[in-house]
Amino acid sequence: MISIERALEVTLATAEQTAAPDRMPVQTIPLEATLGRILREEIRADADYPRFDKAIRDGFAVRFEDVSTVPAVLDVRGESRAGQAADVTVTSGTCCEIMTGAPLPDGANAVVMVEHTEAVPPKAVRILRSVREGEGLLRRGAELRTGETVLTVGKRIELADIGTLASFGKFEVRVSQKPRVAILATGDELVEVRHKPEGGQIRNSNSYTLMGQVLAAGAEPVLLGIGRDNVEDLRRLIGEGLKCDLLLVSGGVSMGKYDFVEDVFAEYGVAVLFDSVAMKPGKPTVFGTRNDTFVFGLPGNPVSTIVAFRMFVTPVIQSLLKATDRTPGTLRACLEEPARRDASRTAIVPALVHFEGQSYRIRTAPWKGSSDLAGLSRANALVVIPQGDGVLQPGDWVDFLSLEKL
Repeated sequence: MISIERALEVTLATAEQTAAPDRMPVQTIPLEATLGRILREEIRADADYPRFDKAIRDGFAVRFEDVSTVPAVLDVRGESRAGQAADVTVTSGTCCEIMTGAPLPDGANAVVMVEHTEAVPPKAVRILRSVREGEGLLRRGAELRTGETVLTVGKRIELADIGTLASFGKFEVRVSQKPRVAILATGDELVEVRHKPEGGQIRNSNSYTLMGQVLAAGAEPVLLGIGRDNVEDLRRLIGEGLKCDLLLVSGGVSMGKYDFVEDVFAEYGVAVLFDSVAMKPGKPTVFGTRNDTFVFGLPGNPVSTIVAFRMFVTPVIQSLLKATDRTPGTLRACLEEPARRDASRTAIVPALVHFEGQSYRIRTAPWKGSSDLAGLSRANALVVIPQGDGVLQPGDWVDFLSLEKL
């Protein structure tokens, strides 16, 4: 067995060394399709933001000098609202009614909130509270200056980024093409989801959890179906999968009598770089390459498959996409309950995490082992219990992976 850290080093180094610079070419897609994609162009502000001095509250645009002593009665000259500026100039003894987001009229240098005023019919207002110069408004260019870099190459496009791109008029965006990821579940015991299992059969869940993880990682899943526990069937399906950028085979990689996957890998000339990781669950994880295809043999137990994907497959996909962040994405949390360590392997197990005070707090979740998908469904994180002797105590700090963001 190799350590998780070394296995991750191997997968990332191999992906970076093997993939050609143009492996995932740049493509231009509509803005509405960009969520979760990897940006391949630098985005700079096309103007000052905001483009004008604007109010950040409803009220009255004033000269702050005129309200240094309150109450003060000012004549109201016009109204400035979003999209329609008032064609007035605020002079001594006057003000302008203004709405949130509206341009500040000439002469004004502060905004008094409407809550701090009283109407004085017919066209005046009593100011009940003084303001500082610049209060209640946002100056032109306070957020961004023209030409300032906002989004960099390699960033994953998130919700706020889509709004930013829209603000800059980017109705089309340059992103990485999605890698194609072949998914093959193996085992004579598997039946399709629509079928009722009989005897020792079980439904094929791995293909669908892997498909979800592939989509979340920004790649395109290619479902190959179920491979049976015989060399001929595996040879046919694995050969098809090797035409994709990545091939994921779940099951058939342990030491059982009918575990033929690695034999078929060898027939196709897959160069295996590791086939056992000091990780619980997920020990029988295989990684290798065949020409320009990255090949993973993943454990058959559902939770093991999910964990192995998160630790090793996601970073390879992110590397192909030329994403800036290629790590599994661990966070830190404080243990709330004791957690027993394993002397031979690092455990990555379902957990419940919440934010309290100034930090994340975490405890292991009830589950029955690496086949217990329902137990994983009740968790919202995977906690990393380092390899070693003894028990971690409440108050110890540990790493965890969020399940709410694949």
